[in-house]
Amino acid sequence: MAQLKAKRTLLAPEPLLDDVRPDYADAFEVGIRDGDPRSAEQVFRDGLGANPGALGFLVLWAHRHVLRFRLGPFASADHAIGWTIMRSETDVVLLQADGPLMRGMLLLRRTDRRAVLTTYLFYRHRAARAVWSVVGHAHRAIAPRLMERSARRGFGGECLRG
Repeated sequence: MAQLKAKRTLLAPEPLLDDVRPDYADAFEVGIRDGDPRSAEQVFRDGLGANPGALGFLVLWAHRHVLRFRLGPFASADHAIGWTIMRSETDVVLLQADGPLMRGMLLLRRTDRRAVLTTYLFYRHRAARAVWSVVGHAHRAIAPRLMERSARRGFGGECLRG
């Protein structure tokens, strides 16, 4: 049985970054059911749910008004949590959000037995580091909980389509 508790994990080299070094990066992993048929995008979406809910609205508000990302709709064929889906394949989904303070990338890779969500930030403004030093604490508390939510859905919970 997969471990449904998300944990922080080591950053792996990422070929999709094209050797560009982020100013901030972290990664969280959670076990998923062996043979889980969901794509990486669906694993990501299942952590968020079909509608934002209270936590989702708080995350969206922080992304728009504190991190100042320009976001699309919460969920559409081209967006998840307002972030643009740049790439979506069976085992990887890459999302991006841009704003005047920073550019963010969320990358979820899945294997037969685990999903790893990595966050990358590229600062554009000198205030970005200070803003993230505050918001980052909430991110490091919320991201693993969303991964756990997705893992539970893969063990018989409802899979939500975005």
